[in-house]
Parts: sequence; structure tokens; C-alpha cells
Amino acid sequence: MLAIHFGAGNIGRGFIGEILHRNGCRIGFVDVNDSLISRINEEQEYTVNLARDRNKPVTVNNIYALHSRHNHSEVVQDLARADIITASVGVSVLPHIAPVLAEGLKVRAEQGGSPVHVIACENAVGASTVLKEAVKKALGSEEDWNAVASVTGFPDSAVDRIVPGTAGDHLDVTVEPFHEWIVHREGMVKEEKLEGVHYVDDLIPYIERKLFTVNTGHACLAYLGFAGGIETVAEAAENPDVRRKAEGVLRETGILLMEKYGFSDADLQDYHRKIMKRFENRHLSDPVTRVGRNPLRKLGADDRILSPLVQLYERGIDAPHLIEVAGAAFLFSVREDEESMEIQQMIETDGIRKTVSTVTGLAPDHTLTEAVAGEYERLKNEQ
Repeated sequence: MLAIHFGAGNIGRGFIGEILHRNGCRIGFVDVNDSLISRINEEQEYTVNLARDRNKPVTVNNIYALHSRHNHSEVVQDLARADIITASVGVSVLPHIAPVLAEGLKVRAEQGGSPVHVIACENAVGASTVLKEAVKKALGSEEDWNAVASVTGFPDSAVDRIVPGTAGDHLDVTVEPFHEWIVHREGMVKEEKLEGVHYVDDLIPYIERKLFTVNTGHACLAYLGFAGGIETVAEAAENPDVRRKAEGVLRETGILLMEKYGFSDADLQDYHRKIMKRFENRHLSDPVTRVGRNPLRKLGADDRILSPLVQLYERGIDAPHLIEVAGAAFLFSVREDEESMEIQQMIETDGIRKTVSTVTGLAPDHTLTEAVAGEYERLKNEQ
């Protein structure tokens, strides 16, 4: 069974690659990093270590790597015969892999190849659909697209595993024990059941559960931890005050998830316990400055903080902990993070209220704009 995976980074090797390996796949990694490609072809295996006291390492072998440009013809040939195609390159990069993917799928269709699934494993809603549209555009003609679509499914998915960055140039990677890979049946063109993958009829509830629990909780610990002078997420999770506020955030988003999708309180509480245990894992030791980066995106109207906050507000439900996290996010200031520097410049130039409105999309006189700005000022005065 041949799996072609775009993106040989830590997520590709430590998460998707491990699961594909467990399913007996020979894995062809496609990337643009020459040194990484060379190491994979030289070593032909790597180790996935679990970030816990009792580590049971997994050796991933039967692998090779190709450069998407330098080995273009080989990539096209392998795409034409692959049993599954996956990607973890970042949503913004998906359009860049679409041309070679489109060419490989076109050859596959012309050769009468068997149906195949293309799954974008990204931390975003509808990533496979984004890739599907990019492939359609790259093909150009309706005839070519119809031929490709007849043998190709682009099921959307939701993925969740913390894979911290690694130092050095070795292939081995450390990952948290927890992982979740959910695939939407709606986009599938054949029966397929990979071990370690959960297939569902409705993906949105699981995407929002992850976004409003894992991502919101992570942001909470990062921004409140940073405001309190705490260095890592694990330390923030162990700080009594920050932990209490993080648990308050999860209660607030949990109310929203129960109202929207019918998740039970017991199931969400169990999920929350697992999430907090993940955040406490000192083996991961993620700095709050890394987790909190890109605050412009994370404070967006459809993202992890503002989306649940606004939805709760519209339902008449108070969310003071989410408001505090939003206020703390505007205090996040890391010189290496361009988005945080941009926000700080906006505050200096326009003031906090106008900045909150600009960044979040809330009206200047919105109740939540005033509330978030007020929390920012309170937290700033306490520093």
C-alpha cells in the first residue's frame, strides 16, 4: 500500500506518517527542503517518541522522499499509483502543491487508476475542499476535472496532536501520546477504514469541539501565562489562578457546544480533563511565546476566542473568562512575532478600543469591544 504525503515536517512525520506506517503503508514524502529529503533517503527510517515518562518509541521505516520540483516526473508517477494521498503543509501552501497533484491525478484518470482519497490534514476548516478547488483550477478544463473527480475523493478532516518543534537536523520526532484524526465520510469515493482514523457523517461538531476546546484552551494558557510572566504552557496549566481561568473558559465554550450540537455535559467534562492533562505535559514544554504567536489570526471573528465569545453573547450567555483571554491577547508582545508587533503599533497609534474593533471586526461601540478593551486595561495595570 503506497501513501504519498506532502510535507515531511514534524506533523507529517510524527502524526500522519506514524498512522500511515501503522496501517502498513510505504510512505513517499514530498517536500521542497533539500536537506530533509536527503536525510530521509539516506536514513530510510526515523523514530517517533512519546512525550511521557514511559516512552514506547515507534520506528517508522519503508519510507523515501521526493522533491516536488526536482523530482517532478517521479512525483506525478507516484501520485498516479498511490493508494492514499495526504498533506500537512499549512493551508496557505495547499494551492502551491495543487499543480503537481492535479497532474498526477490526471495521469491516474487517463490510466484508469482505482479511486483514491486526497486528505488535507490541516488545522483549518474545510482544508481538503480548499485543495480540491485548487486542483480544479490547476486542471483548467471541465473535461479534465470531471475525469479526475470520477476517481478522486477529497474528504475534509480534523486533526489534533501536539508536535513541538525539534532542535537540530535529525529525523526523530517527539509527539504527545494523544492524537485524533477524524475524516468526513461525505467526501469519500470508496470504502476505506484506516486504523487510528475516526470516520463521521458530520464533521463540523468535531471541528468546533477541537477549535473551542483545544485551541481556545491553548490560547488561554498562552496569553494569560504571558501576561503573568509564565514561560511555558505546562507551567501556566499548573498555576492555580491561570488554571482556574482556563477551566472557566472551557466551561463557557462547553455551554456553546452543548447548545449547538448536543454534546453531553459528561462527555465534554471527560474531554476537558483529557485536554488539561495534555496541557500539563512537561515533556512537551511549549513556550507561551510560541503558542501565542500570530494573535491577529487568533483574534479573528471566526477563530478560537472571538467566535465562541460572540456566539455566547448572541445567546445572552455571559463569558467573562473568554473576555479576559481576549484582553490578554492584546497584551501579547513578542519582538519575533510580526503580528503581535503590529497589534502593539496599532494600540500606540489608535488606542485600545479602536484596535480591538479593527482586529476583531466588532463595532467600535459593541458591548464586547468595551469589555475586551476594559480587560486589557485592567491586566495592563496589574503588570
